[in-house]
Amino acid sequence: MSRTCFIISLYTLSVLFTVSLSAQKDNDRSGEKICGVWVHPGYFGTEKNAALSRIEATLDEYQKAGINTLMVLVKSTSGLVYYKSQLAQRDTAWNWDFFGTINQEAKKRNMVVHPWFCVFTEGGIYGEVRKHPDWLIRSRKSEMVGIVNPALPEVRHYEISLMTELARLYPVDWIHLDYIRFPCEPTENYYSFDMQTRQEFKEHAGEDPLAIKATDSGNILWNEWISWNAKQVEIFVRELKDSMSTFGRQIKISAAVFPDADNARVLIGQDWEMWAGDNLIEMLCPMLYTNHIGFFTKYTEKAMKIGRGHSQVCVGIGIGTSHNQNTPEGMLLQIEIAKILNADGFIFFSSSSLNQDFLKALETIR
Repeated sequence: MSRTCFIISLYTLSVLFTVSLSAQKDNDRSGEKICGVWVHPGYFGTEKNAALSRIEATLDEYQKAGINTLMVLVKSTSGLVYYKSQLAQRDTAWNWDFFGTINQEAKKRNMVVHPWFCVFTEGGIYGEVRKHPDWLIRSRKSEMVGIVNPALPEVRHYEISLMTELARLYPVDWIHLDYIRFPCEPTENYYSFDMQTRQEFKEHAGEDPLAIKATDSGNILWNEWISWNAKQVEIFVRELKDSMSTFGRQIKISAAVFPDADNARVLIGQDWEMWAGDNLIEMLCPMLYTNHIGFFTKYTEKAMKIGRGHSQVCVGIGIGTSHNQNTPEGMLLQIEIAKILNADGFIFFSSSSLNQDFLKALETIR
């Protein structure tokens, strides 16, 4: 063994030992772990018969590897949808019911399905968003991005209407939220300075946010602007929770969230610690996309403290992402850490990267 490998091995063992000691204080979670994957329609292709064959083969492989949960994309970052919607524009490359098909196949294998919505992203400016360009977030210089503004009641109503529509059409038990935040590009904070938002904040604080000159944390008005915007995303989650309670069956909410709750609240208006504390969501999926074992452990522990007593915590493990490129060995180590820390499970990003090497590795821990 080389000196470098020896040092890495010692580091890994020290992390696992520390994690094990920490987990002894929080050993109240048991039962089958959730093992899931984020799944995109593009992985299966657009032609129905060929896609169905690949869906069947892939889900059989997933089942063999112990995967029991699917986060299935039903609304992309473009705003196009992959279910039988009458409200949003469907992706015309799929002239058949992709979600209904994969949902049915998953149910045959006793897999749990979370319809996955990229909530506020509307990069294609399709349908209702094209009719309402005033819904789009505007920068201080009135530059627009392809993301709608959570501060606008009509935006929240539209996005929730898609989720309630899907829940009426299909017998789903979950709704999965992604991009449930303000944009982190091109800069954080990137809240909207459109006329309606400015007026609503002025009614709240007595001043137009565009007139705030000191845009730093030393200015109480700037702090209030940040908090007010985060409140708008919270309102969306509360409104969605209320909407899901009208179906006569329990429909739970899961959410893919940024790694650090404190930073997310301030920079993108994503106060997922409060959402969990107020029991607004049933499953947290912090996206811990890193190969650094110490950082993975640190942020898993933080998520567990937030979720304890409130919601399930299923850590997002990056297989191939813009932040990391994992290995089967790295994936297995992160799974082990999640188990030691008593996480309720783990979700892999994503189907396009979860190749045979990773699936074979998963089979070894069944």
